[in-house]
Amino acid sequence: SYSVMHNESTQLRDYLSRTNSILNQVGSYIDTPILTVNPVDRHWYEHREFWPLINARAHQLGGRRRVLNSAVHEQYHRLLQYLIAKPELDAYDHLAVTYYLLLQDRVTEAKHHFEQLDVRHLASRLQFDYLAAYLAMYQDQPARAAEIAKSHLQHPVKRWRDLFASVVAHVDEIESGVANAIDMEDPAQSQAAAAARAPSFEFEIDGGKIQLKYQNLSEITVRYYLMDIELLFSRNPFVQQQSDGFSLIRPNHFEQVQLDVERRSQMIDIPESLGNRNVLVEISDNHRTQSVAYYANSMQVQLIENFGQLNVSHLENQKPLNRVYVKVYARKADGSVHFYKDGYTDLRGRFDYASLSDQKLEDVTRFALLILSEENGAIIREAGIPKE
Repeated sequence: SYSVMHNESTQLRDYLSRTNSILNQVGSYIDTPILTVNPVDRHWYEHREFWPLINARAHQLGGRRRVLNSAVHEQYHRLLQYLIAKPELDAYDHLAVTYYLLLQDRVTEAKHHFEQLDVRHLASRLQFDYLAAYLAMYQDQPARAAEIAKSHLQHPVKRWRDLFASVVAHVDEIESGVANAIDMEDPAQSQAAAAARAPSFEFEIDGGKIQLKYQNLSEITVRYYLMDIELLFSRNPFVQQQSDGFSLIRPNHFEQVQLDVERRSQMIDIPESLGNRNVLVEISDNHRTQSVAYYANSMQVQLIENFGQLNVSHLENQKPLNRVYVKVYARKADGSVHFYKDGYTDLRGRFDYASLSDQKLEDVTRFALLILSEENGAIIREAGIPKE
């Protein structure tokens, strides 16, 4: 302590660096001729990696950004407390900030800090190259990411070797559609690879054709069930496309369809005898079954929900359709469903589905509408309560 009295800078520097009462007052960082405090050197702060980290939200909720993971929140703010005491950030600081911003899905800000980083001031390119590859994927540059990663595929540390190999595998999957797990002990990788190999399909019906999208399938079974649309609607007005609301005994028609395993989509024509009928289309493989209701119609229905009205016109010539039957069910606040009203469109093709002289709308939460025409088919729609 006599170095203070005699102004002996060498001894003073040593004295101050060992005096905790002074160190605790100067903050997390200081760099002067007589005192240097670096929280990393003193083990007050150390870099931490969080893996795997899966965020619940991709976008900011509300006016203030929040880090929902408590461990990341604590670590990030510990870093900020260290950085605000520094007059300028060095290359390692920008590297750390880039990492922690990416943990929060703040990609634009992370990219800004990464671009300020001078790699010549880093002792190793390893972490820099991994973040460069990671950001290249965000910028839709998978070829660039693979090029960076391939230079580290022979890295002696398995953990880093696997990380870069995963980048290459990710790019290969983009190009080939085939997923490969680099580390089968990694649950995320093994699950992703298994999902890519699993057979699956989705389909929708448009214009009398089934638009099928699939993977890893060579054959499916398509079954068609004719529906009594008014009966089914009356049984469950809010069922819409769900097959659970249909009473099915056996299909009116079924067929086996061969698929090209290499392709991922195929169009299937609905049989001509069923093309203008209301049918439930059911597709199944050896693993699961999916059903979609197809309502053959040539009508266009426009809902004016704020006023509780609808307009019906012909799909091709846009002319109003009168005498189209409309059946309305209402869902109440307690969840119960009741018949509400029915009627026919007028000469303007218009129908008021909400107004009744002897009932009020206070207890109604939603309407289900069956629009049925003998010549033009049927449509089921749902509507909210009027606001006007």
